[in-house]
Amino acid sequence: MERGKTVLEAVLQAGLALESECGGRGTCGACRVRFLDGAPAPGADDGLRLGNSAVAQGWRLACQTILTDDCRIALPAAAPEGELRILTEAYGVAEAPPPVSAGRAGAYGAAVDVGTTTVVCYLLELGGARQVGVASFANPQRRLGPDVVSRIVYAHQGRENLLEARDCLVEALEGALAALCARNRVPLSALSRITVVGNPTMLHLLHAVDPWPLGVVPYQPVFTETPAMVAREVGFRRLADAELVLLPGVAGHLGADAVAGLLALGLPRRRGLFLFIDMGTNGEMVLASDGEAVGASCAAGPAFEGVHISSGMAALPGAVEWVDEEDGRLALETIEGVEPRGICGSGLVDAVALLLRRGVLATGGRLKEPAELPADLPPDLRQRLHVDGEGQHFVLYEGNASPAVTLTQRDVREVQLAKAPIRVGAEVLLEEVGAGPEEVDAVFVAGAFGSSIRADSLLALGLLPRVMAGRIHPVGNVAGMGAKVALASEERLEEARQIARRIRHVELMLREDFHTRFADHIPFPEPSPA
Repeated sequence: MERGKTVLEAVLQAGLALESECGGRGTCGACRVRFLDGAPAPGADDGLRLGNSAVAQGWRLACQTILTDDCRIALPAAAPEGELRILTEAYGVAEAPPPVSAGRAGAYGAAVDVGTTTVVCYLLELGGARQVGVASFANPQRRLGPDVVSRIVYAHQGRENLLEARDCLVEALEGALAALCARNRVPLSALSRITVVGNPTMLHLLHAVDPWPLGVVPYQPVFTETPAMVAREVGFRRLADAELVLLPGVAGHLGADAVAGLLALGLPRRRGLFLFIDMGTNGEMVLASDGEAVGASCAAGPAFEGVHISSGMAALPGAVEWVDEEDGRLALETIEGVEPRGICGSGLVDAVALLLRRGVLATGGRLKEPAELPADLPPDLRQRLHVDGEGQHFVLYEGNASPAVTLTQRDVREVQLAKAPIRVGAEVLLEEVGAGPEEVDAVFVAGAFGSSIRADSLLALGLLPRVMAGRIHPVGNVAGMGAKVALASEERLEEARQIARRIRHVELMLREDFHTRFADHIPFPEPSPA
């Protein structure tokens, strides 16, 4: 390996795979490697992200470790066969695409949902609004930063950075759509229209518009609606002549993905009081009531995507996705049932909910000392609470191939910081229409994280009031469904525009009481009686 480079740079230059989700900033902890000999002195970030015990075993952050001497390094075991699990379809109460508008029969189109973490592309035969293929992949912009804020900062540093953010996405999109067409024997020339949904930052980057205004007070986008354009205007080459339509956003960070979700669910046309929440790195929520709607967004942060969590990882094989207790022993399930390598958002929430229920975790968020643990705590759970120089941490799994999968005090705090703004947002929207949580007819939870989390864990952490139990419905990728609906029907596309204009936006961060209410919801609620 070449001296003076980081281990991450050297590994990638050698053509080897190594996860990194924070752009080499040392904040995600994903690029861990183990020095077999010649280990350099650890840096502050190594202990913070990996833990002192792992550091003592030779583990280091590849992005923060400079090569100065000869050494031998072992990379973590490669992920088992399989890819990042990406939610591509809506389910439950979502609508199917409507019949095609007049004059569109015989053509093909693509509907694209650009998420902060993942991207989903649908190929439709427009004559019958028939889906003929779907492709999904990790958003390549992840290497520039794990969340919208980090990408806003990166893109604002210069036109070159802004174009890099756009071009890496466009290249991946065009490649995925070309592969979809080839698999389904559709000539590229037949793909005449592309509809795109996403949060405002993603659509600004796709349009190569500096999203900086979204990152500073008063947090407003440069645009919420744009006229249709030709795809070459944003850098497409093979699909240069296709018509490109970006669905409209609302204001602030409440974007086209939320509008598309409402469109797919048909909420503006339903009678009743409905709460729609997309729990991603950029939390979006809308309260709809008899044709009227009020909405908000909040920076929930990437904890629910496994980022900034000590053993966090994306939804890849080996990620712990379910945690519970069975007959007094800890029970885990991982994606694809392979040996645990880390923990993703749903498993993280389950783990915190279990520790709350069992009294290992205080409602304020503090992991208790061993002497404070309840007398009836089963031995298997009791022996998993470890105390060392880093403080308390709870061991979920310990193997030999990689660092233990643990839950630390800092991880719990990240969960608290992610869940508090969602709860504040839901309460504020209810107050805006003069309703209480008991009056909500249904809560529709969208997105990959929201659709994988168990309702009882969500309520245990206080993301929503317990009175909403029994009315929480995961609906999958309704943003993608909305993009398909708008692609197939001019009438539904116009409805999306009307929905966006009708939503009254509330900027949570500008409310005088936001920070007080945020602090009030940092603690967890008292566990429900058994």
